[in-house]
Amino acid sequence: MKKILNQPESYVDEMLSGFTAAHPEYYEQPDRRVIVRAGGSIQGKVGIVTGGGSGHLPIFTGYVGPGFLDACAVGDVFASPSAEQMASAIRHANGGTGVLRLYGNYGGDVMNFDMAGEMVEMEDDIATTTVLLADDVVSAPKQEAEKRRGVAGMVYAFKIAGAAADTRADLREVTRIAQKA
Repeated sequence: MKKILNQPESYVDEMLSGFTAAHPEYYEQPDRRVIVRAGGSIQGKVGIVTGGGSGHLPIFTGYVGPGFLDACAVGDVFASPSAEQMASAIRHANGGTGVLRLYGNYGGDVMNFDMAGEMVEMEDDIATTTVLLADDVVSAPKQEAEKRRGVAGMVYAFKIAGAAADTRADLREVTRIAQKA
């Protein structure tokens, strides 16, 4: 099995390598913990990225593709991807019209995606926006809705935002639609 970036392979690395080896028509792995749609970014289309740990929710890779996400960053089991991994996903998703960061409301993911957004905006001049997925009404009461996690509703936001991006809506509009979803 090919080792990416000379890092020792873990369960997550083997999973991602196997995933891309089994489905090269859908996925590419340009960096150790980044999965992108086959063929890369689409010029003139808003990119959409997500990411998170590989614990109870290792689903992000399955939503990369036409009409959904352009890239995802994958962390260790129950651990956020690093800001560098998230920045890599953003760079690979960029088609020249900006990138929407669409991810769950988890502390590490928020911190690292915020840093990644700042990195690519300063270093690469890529415009980014964020929509936090916070649909889990059980994780916090109504008066603390900002603390809610993103869980089951993610797939709807991924699909709705992906469909909007495929129409070549601009970053502001794709972000508005994702937030409404």
